[in-house]
Amino acid sequence: MSEINWYVLFVMGGKEQQLCDFLNQEDNWYAFYPKIELVRRKNSVDHIIEKPLFPSYIFVESNQKHQDFQTKLRELKTRKTGIVKELNYKDEIPALYEEEKKYLKGLLDEKHTLKKSVGFIENDHVIITEGPLKGYESHISKIDRHKRKAVLEVEMLHKKIDVTIPLEIIKRTE
Repeated sequence: MSEINWYVLFVMGGKEQQLCDFLNQEDNWYAFYPKIELVRRKNSVDHIIEKPLFPSYIFVESNQKHQDFQTKLRELKTRKTGIVKELNYKDEIPALYEEEKKYLKGLLDEKHTLKKSVGFIENDHVIITEGPLKGYESHISKIDRHKRKAVLEVEMLHKKIDVTIPLEIIKRTE
């Protein structure tokens, strides 16, 4: 069996789930969009909601070679609106690199959701004690303690993307 590729598709915003359901009807394809778990406060009560981690992007796991994938994608685009284009690097590398896949898999749970992390700051260094960011501290570029958010640098197809993620800093020591 050939290796599993992760192809990235740019789609119309708000249609991620609908398009994943459509694409998942195909053999040898598993479409998903990474989600992020956020806490929203309403009437003094915290509510957990999920939003797309990368709005307007869906990922397709497939063992198809790129040429076969593109042929099938072109055919599917004639049957369903909403798929804008396939992302690639310099018009040649169509799927995520193995290290990019591994990085994302390390952040996401089995349902492709990035959950909240908890940590503290010691001598201006972030130390994550629990959650998916544990071990990824060096990729955090900015922290907003009051909004309980951090900016994480993620690389996809050799392009760096800043993603805002939930992070609760429980204390700061000098």
